[in-house]
Amino acid sequence: MKPTNLNKAIFLLVFGAIQSMLAQVGLPDVMPKTPQASTLHHYGSQNVMTVTHPNPIYRMSQQQRNEAIMREVEMRQRQENEYRKRVQGLIDEAVSEFSSPYSLPSHNHKKGTIYYQKAFDKLQSMDISSYSLKEAVFAVENAFYEEQQNYEEFEKVITQTGDFLREKIIEFGYNPNSNVAKNLILFQFFSDTLKIKNKKIEHLPLKYDFDDYMGKKDWSKMFVHKLLETGSGQCHSLPLLYLILAEEIGAIAHLATAPNHTYIKFPDDQNRNWYNVELTSNILTTNAHILQSGYIKVEAIQNGLYMRPLDKQQLFAQMLVDLSMGYERKYGNDEFTKRVTQEALKLHSANIVAHLNKANYYNEIVFQVLEQLGITKETINVELPKYPKALELIKTMIKSYKAIEALGYKNMPDEEYQKWLENMKKEKDKQEQKRIQQQLKKQNKQIIKL
Repeated sequence: MKPTNLNKAIFLLVFGAIQSMLAQVGLPDVMPKTPQASTLHHYGSQNVMTVTHPNPIYRMSQQQRNEAIMREVEMRQRQENEYRKRVQGLIDEAVSEFSSPYSLPSHNHKKGTIYYQKAFDKLQSMDISSYSLKEAVFAVENAFYEEQQNYEEFEKVITQTGDFLREKIIEFGYNPNSNVAKNLILFQFFSDTLKIKNKKIEHLPLKYDFDDYMGKKDWSKMFVHKLLETGSGQCHSLPLLYLILAEEIGAIAHLATAPNHTYIKFPDDQNRNWYNVELTSNILTTNAHILQSGYIKVEAIQNGLYMRPLDKQQLFAQMLVDLSMGYERKYGNDEFTKRVTQEALKLHSANIVAHLNKANYYNEIVFQVLEQLGITKETINVELPKYPKALELIKTMIKSYKAIEALGYKNMPDEEYQKWLENMKKEKDKQEQKRIQQQLKKQNKQIIKL
């Protein structure tokens, strides 16, 4: 799921023109420096009396070497803590509320926006520790449909599917209390043809819809409702349906993210091993395969952007992001998208899509303000300081971008994502895929009734 494209042209124009003002913002360089080979110490255990080495560490006594090692460890720990503190400081600034005399024109006079406000009110009334994902997803999607969808019908489909899955667990002889068994039946539901013996009930595998999978032409392509109607979805709707059904049958599964993408992670019954379910190609995949995209930095993993199982609160934040993005695609940005995005960031400060959406919001305002003030690229350094509130707005926008950079985000072009999806389709025949399946089969004692 790709966020709204950033208006890079205007950002680069503004950012480049006010480099001389950045000192006023007080933004530190938060990216850690990679040590050069010459600065890395090797603490060996060779006898210092018989070894001559230009590095003074080798002429130390054992006690001195140990003390040097501890100093090095403590120094690196301090550097790591300082880096974390600076990153968190930027995130906190980017997430914090910002009041400004400038705002985007409101769209609340347009037909249909009232349904988004009602959906937001509905979400805010939910308990984020015990909400029903089924209800949350329906509320988000039904706002786009202007409340034309029927919840009872949606709920009936989910309930019937849950009954079907439970019956297949019994038919296959799986342990109904095993989390691996429940997730395996879910995986089979998405990837295989399943039938109930002695009943004329058949379920065909769900397919990936490559047509407008980013929802650029039709945002409803992102919806579970569309998936249930057509039997095809993409990397947003397929994982959400998986999680709704997991909730229905009592399975433990989590949403995880990658650049422009979401997938499923679930733990085994001992909570020792985790498995990735890739529903775009119906495979059980590895972390290494997800990293093959080349667009996941170490910092992004460390800071919780990608490849971590989202907890219930973080998943709820994603529902708010989905609501905001649906509104933006249908009507545009205004105070509503800002407010909903802000609520999402309060619940999950590392939600990169929320950060990108917030930066987009500020980007639009900056473009509009500069135009209204008659400030051009040629006059910005002279004219902008005359408008302290506009300058403060730009500083806030820059803080949003700095937070995105500090979190480790790297933009993945659509064409690269397309290539990555195509590569995943080939993964079914890989040796690693077979290894994962064999590993799960070894857990038969927990899955199959004895």
